[in-house]
Amino acid sequence: MKLPSIQRLAAAAWATAQRFPLVLACAAVAAIAAMRAVEADTLEALRPVAAASLGLPLLTGLTLFAERRNAGALLHWGLQALGVAVLLLFYWRWSNWTEPTIGLRYFHLSVTLHLLVAFIAYLGVRQPNGFWQFNRALFFRFCLGGIYTFVLFGGLALAMAGLDNLFGIDIDDLSYPRLFFFLGFVFQTWFFLAGVPEDFERLERHDEYPTGLRVFAQYVLLPLVSLYLIILTAYLGRVVVTTTWPSGWIGYLVSALAALGIFSLLLVHPRRGREGHAWIDTYARVFWIALVPSVVMLLLATFQRIGQYGITERRYLLLVLAVWLGATAVFYAVTRSREIKGIPLSLAALGLLTFVGPWSAYDVSERSQIGRLEDLLTEHAVLEAGTITPRAPTVEIPAEDWRQINDVLLYLTGWHGTAGIDGWFAGGVAAVDTIGAERTPTWWAESGRRATLIADHFGLEPAEGLLPDPRGFTWVEPPGGRDAAVAVSGFDEALFDVNLLDGRRMFDGDSLAFDAAPDSLATTIRLGGTALATTSFAGLIARAARSGTSTAPGRVELPPDSLRLDLSRDDLAVRIHVTTLRIRLLDGAQQPTSVRGTVLLRREEDGEP
Repeated sequence: MKLPSIQRLAAAAWATAQRFPLVLACAAVAAIAAMRAVEADTLEALRPVAAASLGLPLLTGLTLFAERRNAGALLHWGLQALGVAVLLLFYWRWSNWTEPTIGLRYFHLSVTLHLLVAFIAYLGVRQPNGFWQFNRALFFRFCLGGIYTFVLFGGLALAMAGLDNLFGIDIDDLSYPRLFFFLGFVFQTWFFLAGVPEDFERLERHDEYPTGLRVFAQYVLLPLVSLYLIILTAYLGRVVVTTTWPSGWIGYLVSALAALGIFSLLLVHPRRGREGHAWIDTYARVFWIALVPSVVMLLLATFQRIGQYGITERRYLLLVLAVWLGATAVFYAVTRSREIKGIPLSLAALGLLTFVGPWSAYDVSERSQIGRLEDLLTEHAVLEAGTITPRAPTVEIPAEDWRQINDVLLYLTGWHGTAGIDGWFAGGVAAVDTIGAERTPTWWAESGRRATLIADHFGLEPAEGLLPDPRGFTWVEPPGGRDAAVAVSGFDEALFDVNLLDGRRMFDGDSLAFDAAPDSLATTIRLGGTALATTSFAGLIARAARSGTSTAPGRVELPPDSLRLDLSRDDLAVRIHVTTLRIRLLDGAQQPTSVRGTVLLRREEDGEP
């Protein structure tokens, strides 16, 4: 095999740069910005990285669209300018979003733009074999580029480490992530673009089908899909027999089933209708029909949670995906169509529709949660005629209603800001929310404090129990949390950050162990295998529920003395300062799931503590 010459490689690289100049410019910007972000270590530093990396699929797709239509220079560069404008708009809007919103929006738009690349060159063109061959070439090129990139990075990183350790040449630790970003953004992108097909008519005539691809799809993916179908069908039977609602976890399995099933059918698509491959059509129809009950369960589970807690971005997108899966399954099961271009096209259209506009996942979710909060406050006579009237004296309401009010406020302050409820407050919400005066969303810790300020203004309090955070946990800790100072005078030894449910430390040459029985509120302290004492956390939990100060949903503070446990046995005195107590409601009872603290120990000559 004759290897390509340096001149030939350089010519190919130059031709790629001429074909995709702005895509490679975005790759360079993303690489440089990522290198700088390593040192900055802030979310704001990722802003140019995110915007530039979105330019890779967007500008590639627009280039392919112009090429396929033999567009002139004016249309070609006009489309590129439109793409750059979209990236600048994303960069500008970044400052209005918080961390969870940014991550979801970036992922949402990135998936949509990558789907765009899959079909845009064949928009309005009926060439089914060319469409499949085009996407096969892109998929193979991307995977091959990934292998080259990781091998290059591993080899060069090892060489740099060798220079550092063998020759004493100082290699900055940050050089390794910088190398990774350069290869990942510049080399990988350039290599991938060099393999993007140009002759679309030739692709339609191309009949190559790798045997390894068929073996992978037929003997790896299809059995996995069958296994998932069996599990979900059995679970459906259980749901029907027990008349219980489907678990929320079903969304993951149905999504995995759909992704693997559709991917496997796409891989074997060129063999459909060929002699000896009639089983593919049969399998495809069975798959689509069998997928329908799973989609129905997913819809039921999603609607149940929307009915309980309203719409959020994730529930909205899951609902849209479930509806799309159901419609797609019915279409292919009834029509037995072999058209596959509609799959990425319809998904990209849905991705775009759900990203922008008043019907987007983000706008609909905000309105849903504001409506949910409005109903709760109206029910408890806090919101009347669109105006907040705090209850005085304070009124007790069911703990679940109080938790839901706090959940909505935490969601709004962390995801969308409080502009949507500003009109409810005399003088605006800023008169109450003194932390978020700009009404914009803020980071998680700050949004929790803002939610507490607003909730306290309503004059409501829970009737009973501890209020968990959105994940169902309650954290009890002293002011300052795990970093709070602890007085150690009068003791011989201090053990910090000890796991009080299942921890092991050394003291005077013996093993000091903490053993908590499953589902127990107590832990037994053992020294050298001998049980010294058993202490219960029930008192701490009761104290937190009775007199703790709520600093945010799921966060309760107690004075340090209220989190102290004193024990003694024979000649040993033990004092425990609990620094973190995490509780979860299990089977109707509060159970500690994590307890950590500082343990002080002292040997007593006379056995007195």
